[in-house]
Amino acid sequence: MHDLIRWQKKSVQYAAAVFGTSIETIRYVLNEHPAPVLPQDQATARATGAIRRRARWELTREDFARLYPDEHQSLNQISAATCFSRKVLTALAHDYGIPLRDGPQDYQPRGTADRNWLIEQYVHGHRTLPDLAREKGMSTSNMARWAKTHSIPLRPRGSASHNQALRAADEAGRAPRILRPALTGRGADERLSRFAAASAQPSLSAAAAALGLNTFTLVAQINQIERELSGPLLVRAERGRPMTLTPLGKKVLKAIRKMQDNTMP
Repeated sequence: MHDLIRWQKKSVQYAAAVFGTSIETIRYVLNEHPAPVLPQDQATARATGAIRRRARWELTREDFARLYPDEHQSLNQISAATCFSRKVLTALAHDYGIPLRDGPQDYQPRGTADRNWLIEQYVHGHRTLPDLAREKGMSTSNMARWAKTHSIPLRPRGSASHNQALRAADEAGRAPRILRPALTGRGADERLSRFAAASAQPSLSAAAAALGLNTFTLVAQINQIERELSGPLLVRAERGRPMTLTPLGKKVLKAIRKMQDNTMP
């Protein structure tokens, strides 16, 4: 009915004749079931602030703070992951009260941390990352990046012992080789499990809804796995075409299933 009246520009009388009913019935149905709102073009969306509202919903302040100040990702990297323009992200940072870096020089990690020194101080000496960062004159997030660079597992927050993190590293060493680069950080098992679950869905938006997640959170986690495994895992859904696995994605999914089967009691 909407196709006849909206797109084919037919009259209510014509629709009544096609469906073999009265004009009043057609009007009643149209009133009870109005046509879906037409998608906005980019210009209209910008004018009404729709893009900014969607950005605030998909990219929360917590997500922005984790990606930009903590993980030191650039606006270009965040833009590539979220499909929001730098202009939108800049406005969002202003709304969230997150100061933007001055220039390219601020995007480079500052200071260095030797692997042997980190093992001695962090693993054996049980010193905290903030304490070590202050000693080296760098941020805590930068010190955490050095630990990851040196494959030193981080202690879970609130944990009094490093043994649990070390055991996790040992378990990663027994995982399928293809997965090992993605099993060094916190929450690695959860990220891989979410990727496996998402791969069965037609799109990342549908997958996020099925998993009860914010779409951006799921996209960011899958992007992280793709960076760690050095290749795309999914061909994103586009224009009615459902999301599919890449050849690498199929290998990774098979390895995740194998690892999950081996850990089941």
